[in-house]
Amino acid sequence: MGTGTGAPLSGGPLGAGLDRLYRIRLDEAGLPGALFEPDPPADTASSVCAGEEPPPGGGRPPGVLVERALERIAATDGEIRAWALVDDEGARAQARRAAGGRLRGVPVGVKDVIDVAGMATGGGSRHLSGPGRTRVPAADAGSVARLRQAGAVIVGKTTTHEYALSGITPPTRNPRDTARIPGGSSGGSAAAVAAGHVPLALGTDTGGSVRIPSAYCGVAGLVPSPGRLPGDGVLPLAWSLDRVGLIAATASDLTGSAVALGITAAADARARPAGFEGLRVGVPRGALDEPIDPGVAAAVEQALAAVRDLGGRVVEVEIPHGWAAVAAGLTIILAESADYHRERRGPGLEELFGADARAMLGLADGIPAGAYVRAQRVRQALRGEALAALAGADLLVTPTMPCVAPRADEVGDGMVPVGGKEVPMGEAHLRYNVLANLAALPCGTQPLGADHRGLPIGLQWVAAPGRDGALLSAMTTFASHGR
Repeated sequence: MGTGTGAPLSGGPLGAGLDRLYRIRLDEAGLPGALFEPDPPADTASSVCAGEEPPPGGGRPPGVLVERALERIAATDGEIRAWALVDDEGARAQARRAAGGRLRGVPVGVKDVIDVAGMATGGGSRHLSGPGRTRVPAADAGSVARLRQAGAVIVGKTTTHEYALSGITPPTRNPRDTARIPGGSSGGSAAAVAAGHVPLALGTDTGGSVRIPSAYCGVAGLVPSPGRLPGDGVLPLAWSLDRVGLIAATASDLTGSAVALGITAAADARARPAGFEGLRVGVPRGALDEPIDPGVAAAVEQALAAVRDLGGRVVEVEIPHGWAAVAAGLTIILAESADYHRERRGPGLEELFGADARAMLGLADGIPAGAYVRAQRVRQALRGEALAALAGADLLVTPTMPCVAPRADEVGDGMVPVGGKEVPMGEAHLRYNVLANLAALPCGTQPLGADHRGLPIGLQWVAAPGRDGALLSAMTTFASHGR
C-alpha cells in the first residue's frame, strides 16, 4: 500500500489525468465485479522441470535462526529503524515450541498494518497509540496464521508509512544507503530483509507497496493472485486494491516461502534449469520511455538480452490505455481511503494525522463520486487490455521503478528525481506498478543489479491470473541464469 502523491488534485498530474479518463470511450460495463471472482486453478503445465526451491533459513535449528535475527536487529536497527516492535522473548518462546512445517523456526517480520495476536497494531499512526487508542488484536490475520501453520516465528512488527498512505516510511532508512528512503509503504519489511534482520517479511500492496521498497532496497517481492494469501486482519488503504505480499532476500527464498504458504504448488514453482526456451516475454510499448534513469533503462535492456540468450522470445505488447493506470489508481486509492478514515477526521482527531497523511486525505476531498465510478470502469477496461496482452505473451516484464531510491532530503516536497527531471512521487511510484493491482494480476520484483553508484534496480514480472507458479519460475530462472 502507499503512494505518496506529491501532486495537487486540481491543475496537477492527477487533475489532468482525471480529465483524460473522461475522454476514454467505454462500453456499458458496470463496476468490475469480475475482478473479485475466484481465480482459475493454478497453471500446472507451466513448462517447469526439476529443482524445487528450499524455504529461507537453510534448515538451521529454530533457536539459532531466531537468536541470529535478534542479534542483527540489536546491532543495526538503531540506524536502520525498520522495526516498530520487536518481541524478543516471544520470539524465543515460539522458537522453543517450533514443530513441523517448511518454515520451521524461520524468523519473520510483519508489517504494522497486519494483525498479530497479542501485539499492538500501530499502523504508524498516533490514532492507534496512547491511552484508550491501542489496538491489540486477539486473533492473527489470516496471512499470519498461515505463517504460523508453516512453522515460522513472528519476531515483531515492521514499520509502515502512516496507514500505508504514502511511500517513504519514516523514520526507516535504506540499508543500501542510509541517506536514502526505503520506499513504502512496506518500507520496514523491505529494510528488515535487506539489512539481514530476517529472511522473510509480510507487506501489503495497493499500488506497489511491496514492490517499490523491494526494488529500492535490493530484495525480492511477490504480490500473489487475489485470494492466494488471506487478506483479513489488515488495516485497509483501498479495499478493492489491497493485497498481502511477501518480501525475501532472493527469488529463490521467495519461491520457497510461497510454496510453504500454499500460494503455489511446489511443482509449479520449480526453476527451469534449461532456461527460457519457448517463453514469450512481453514488454509493454513505451515501457522504457523517458523520464527514466539511464542506468535503469540500460539494466532492463541487458535483462531482455539475457532472456533472449536463455531461449526466450521478447515481444512488444500493447496496453492502449496503460497511461490511465496512474490516474485511475490514485483516484480509487484516495476515494476509498477517505471513506475508511472518515470517522478519524472529526474535531480532536484530524490533528493526529501526520502532515503527509492529511495532505493525501485533503486530495481525496476533491474527488467527485463520478470520478471514482469512472476510475473503476477504466479499471475494467485496463484489465481487459492487460489480459489481451498476456494472451500474446506468457509474462510481462518492466522496470519495477523508473529510478533508484532517492535521498530523504530530495523528497520533502513530494517530488522524485527521475532521469534528470523532477516527477511527482505518486507518478514515479505507480508508473509500472499499479496496473497489476487494477487488473488483479500476480506480480513480483527481483534485484537487477545496481547503477553506477551501487544503488539497487528492480525488474518486475506480471502474469495472468492464477499463474503465480509461472511467475516464480521465471524469477528463479532469471536469478539463476540471467544475471
